[in-house]
Amino acid sequence: MPNPIDSYNRIVGASQRAGEHSHRDVLKPGAYHMINDAGFEPQRNNNFEVQICGLNNLTSMDAGIPIGDASRASELITLSVATYAAPQINISPISVSYGNNKVKFAGVPEFPESAIALNDFIGVNIERILSAWFKLCYNPKTELIGRAVDYKKWAYLIEYSPDYSVNRQWQLAGCWLSSLQLGDFNQEGGSVRQVNCTLQYDYALPLDPDDEKQIVQTR
Repeated sequence: MPNPIDSYNRIVGASQRAGEHSHRDVLKPGAYHMINDAGFEPQRNNNFEVQICGLNNLTSMDAGIPIGDASRASELITLSVATYAAPQINISPISVSYGNNKVKFAGVPEFPESAIALNDFIGVNIERILSAWFKLCYNPKTELIGRAVDYKKWAYLIEYSPDYSVNRQWQLAGCWLSSLQLGDFNQEGGSVRQVNCTLQYDYALPLDPDDEKQIVQTR
């Protein structure tokens, strides 16, 4: 019967030798390699869009009247986004003890909430559009919680290159607003008022290029 200690030593030794062979010297001492290489074009953090799908036919919280330009609600939200916290995924580790040590395994994944801020444009009524979407989750007038099939939406984060060709896309499933903060008023101010929201989602998926083309063409 093989000795488990010997087997372990062979595995560790092989791993260490592989690490030694994979060691490399400094690749580049400066930045000149980026000059004529298109692969090093940086992604700008202002070349993006957030698109929320399925926001047609929204109605007001109060009397339930149609929101003006409701058919353009998704488009108007996209054009009003000021800042957005990109998708994130965390996996809680599971520790298993044996003898004198612990090892870790992947546990349950979690996709934390994202903060999104929108400029409040009066003419397109961004505040009312967001309030109408929030109403699908909870209506403070009727005190009723909505159905997930109504308030959960598909969303996309689209990253563009500087010439605004599509570079990358993320698909977010089950998006809904869990908080709606209407911003601050200030008699000494004069800046653009923003509406701050918390966007919940069930999972985020980076799309492959073929899927990206299909979504852009069908949206």
